[in-house]
Amino acid sequence: MPAMRRYKRKDHGMRISTAQMQSQAVRSMMDRQVELSYTQQQVATGKRILSPSDDVIGSTQVIALQQNIDTSTQYQENADMAESRLLSEENALTQTITVLQRSRELAIQGNNGSQSAANRTALANEIRQNLAEILALANTVDGNGEYVFAGYNVGTAPFSEVENPVGSGLYDFNYSGDNGQRNLQIGATRQIPVGDPGSDVFVSIPVGGGGTQSVFETLEQLALSLESNSPNLAAVGDLQSALNHFDGFRAKVGARQNAIDSHRDFNEDVKLEAQKRLSEVQDLDYAEAISRLNLQQAGLEASQQSFARIQNLSLFNFL
Repeated sequence: MPAMRRYKRKDHGMRISTAQMQSQAVRSMMDRQVELSYTQQQVATGKRILSPSDDVIGSTQVIALQQNIDTSTQYQENADMAESRLLSEENALTQTITVLQRSRELAIQGNNGSQSAANRTALANEIRQNLAEILALANTVDGNGEYVFAGYNVGTAPFSEVENPVGSGLYDFNYSGDNGQRNLQIGATRQIPVGDPGSDVFVSIPVGGGGTQSVFETLEQLALSLESNSPNLAAVGDLQSALNHFDGFRAKVGARQNAIDSHRDFNEDVKLEAQKRLSEVQDLDYAEAISRLNLQQAGLEASQQSFARIQNLSLFNFL
């Protein structure tokens, strides 16, 4: 009986020791698996920080830097939109100037005393064609289908021609836009105008003797004077004033385009610096990670082998 009691104590002690070793081996193996899985995710994503808990300060920096990058990207997109819209305006202004130059030549010809009434009527017909072309240019739309010279009211054609009174052959030119000037944010502290209201561009043009009138009225009056065989020399000066007026707006558009180019370069520099800093904070050191991965794989294999040996242990191994 005493021998049996010693045997039971020994057996009970062995079972507890083996269970403890198995539990420790399992925990060690699971820890190695977790570490290996984490490193594998780092290698797969190329990122050092996979969750905020990995590096609280670094994660905060990552969020702030990514916001800077996203904001700079949006500014660049706005700059592209502004440039596209200004290009539409510039093209319309340039074509208008070309038409007005031709109209001024016709006005000079019409004031030549050798011209016959028939010739002046022919000149008036061309003037009316020019008027129709400028009216179409005043209703220019950009790549998004928005009217360039409508102010904020971009969904409605800003200019229309209405015979008044009906049957008189006399026309009024109505402006349906507003006086607003749209702007786009192309930088943290920089906005750029992306259009000019038609009320400023096509309507408020200085004329001889003081006051202003629309370019349409100037051309209409010129056509009427030629059709009545009574050319008005003042029309030549009024058309020159209109040319100067439109050329001034074209210069403004060019200055805005230059400002966009300059600020686009600045935005790109800011974005590149933020991307560089983000890479320093977030990107993985692949050489270190691969070395760590190999060590962790070796450690896991060792844990697995150790666990397998413990699993094969029996009471008789200790007798």
